[in-house]
Amino acid sequence: MAERAPAESRVAALVSGLDSCIMAGLLAREYAEVTPLFVRAGLRWEDAELAALGRFFGALNAPAVRPIVELAFDIRSVYGSHWSVGGSGVPDAQQPDEVWYLPGRNLLLLGAAALYGGVHETPNLAIGLLASNPFPDATTDFLRSLERTAGLAMDTSFRMLTPLGDMHKDDVIRAGEGMPVEEALSCASPVDGRHCGVCGKCGERRRGFIDAGVADPTDYAELGPL
Repeated sequence: MAERAPAESRVAALVSGLDSCIMAGLLAREYAEVTPLFVRAGLRWEDAELAALGRFFGALNAPAVRPIVELAFDIRSVYGSHWSVGGSGVPDAQQPDEVWYLPGRNLLLLGAAALYGGVHETPNLAIGLLASNPFPDATTDFLRSLERTAGLAMDTSFRMLTPLGDMHKDDVIRAGEGMPVEEALSCASPVDGRHCGVCGKCGERRRGFIDAGVADPTDYAELGPL
């Protein structure tokens, strides 16, 4: 068995869409061992998202990045008929931020990461929160509180890292220059594995490339209004 890097140079990175893919690529320049964690919670876009992650990391070809670890914590019995788990009415790009709030989403993600980190002696846990995130489970107070609580629960110490915490979408896109960003999926309603181009996630992505002044390489099924 290959010798592992020292604990302080290992990080478990929660990965899903464009932002967290770029975050993992940036972490691979800083840490000796980056383990991408994909939390499957029963959300409607996860199959397409996981397939896209495989393509992204395959094309990234960063030696520090380990194989994706999939963790299953099904949330469908809690969310009921919410649009994110198969209910109708996926919000489009004209809708306000509030409709995109998934209750307890970051609590679930970071709780799963802490469980993995405690078992696998990986104290650094990274999540791709941006400066523009308005939700209560993205605040510094929440992160520091969970850091302490998870550490007590697992009898260890954690660092909840937010490498993109001072960035907006256009900053992140510029930071991902040279990465295979066309492979990362940020869509709430994929069409045959492609970006729908209409949902709010696609709208945010499209606006990010425009604001960054970077050509958008994304394959959209159609282009809805921004």
